[in-house]
Amino acid sequence: MRKSHSLERRMLSYFGLIAAASILITLEFVWAIRGATPGLDSFPQMPPLVTQNLNKVSHALTGLQNKALLMCIVQAVVTLIVLIMFMRRITGPLQQMVEAAKIIGEGDLTRTISVRTRDEIGLLGETINGLTSNIQELVAVGLSTEAAVRSSLEELRAKVQSDPQALECVTDVETNLDAFRWIVDDFKLFPAPPASSDCERQG
Repeated sequence: MRKSHSLERRMLSYFGLIAAASILITLEFVWAIRGATPGLDSFPQMPPLVTQNLNKVSHALTGLQNKALLMCIVQAVVTLIVLIMFMRRITGPLQQMVEAAKIIGEGDLTRTISVRTRDEIGLLGETINGLTSNIQELVAVGLSTEAAVRSSLEELRAKVQSDPQALECVTDVETNLDAFRWIVDDFKLFPAPPASSDCERQG
């Protein structure tokens, strides 16, 4: 069985690529500034005014280089914060929904998804809960119908004892009902609410 790639791993790789590209661009910018910074040792004999201007340019470029490094650090921190928030608010709930959906797919219709947000993630959780509730109602209706049909078949069998062909048809229907019951028994349902008595209804 092929192991599926986690959404969190994909998000980590995507944000990692973005952060690496930004860091490389920043380092290239810093390297270019460092290469463009004039060195006073290269010009041993210069007028004082030129030396003063070169010092100003050098200090300005050094400050620009420091700001570029600071921007690189800030960008890395912001990327990390956004990644953590994204994983907590999107990939985390999605992973919980996937695990719950697997359990529901195995027949446990008592599993529900806790909806904490009103965005698309919360809407998806409500939709899964609604589908689970509808499936449970269908299974409950099928069980009640199966019980009623089986009761009617018992009465019909008693009436057609003298007709072998009719008895064979009744047996075929019972076999199909057994197969249906075998499938439905794999579902885990919420317990049915207790039936209220006539006195409770009148009260």
